[in-house]
Amino acid sequence: MRYTIFMATEMKTLFSWQAPEYLYYQKGGGWYAALGGLTLILLVLAYLLNNFLFGVLIIVSSFALALYGARRPKIVIFGITVQGLRIEDRLYPYENIKSFWVNDGPPRPKEMTIIFRKGIMPRLSVPLGNADPNEVRNTLIKYIREEQQEEAFADTLGRYLRF
Repeated sequence: MRYTIFMATEMKTLFSWQAPEYLYYQKGGGWYAALGGLTLILLVLAYLLNNFLFGVLIIVSSFALALYGARRPKIVIFGITVQGLRIEDRLYPYENIKSFWVNDGPPRPKEMTIIFRKGIMPRLSVPLGNADPNEVRNTLIKYIREEQQEEAFADTLGRYLRF
């Protein structure tokens, strides 16, 4: 997968917008209590299985989930240029992108999904923020194919778990 780091003056931006890097859900005490309860249950299981390494993995994973859950998203600049899709200082050239789909209706958040030609690249969900989804679609369709995509199970699960 080839991507380019570039200076903003190097290419013409056709459309740009700002949005949080991911959809943030406020997590209350109940969310952290559920995480703590699940951690405790898994630690008991690790003890019963006499698996010290599994116990350490559970503690480290739970701590990382709690930290990541409390992290607020930063505001990112997205752009559609004549060479490709720009996210901050990274360019994803059109020749590496297989297709896109713009979702603008509930229950999914307003976002664009990008599928890459190489199977090893994960699908990319690009939040649209306050950008007009029709304008994004009409600009991007000139360069890459539009293909309807269902929401990935991981995205559905993450939204359900408020992550």
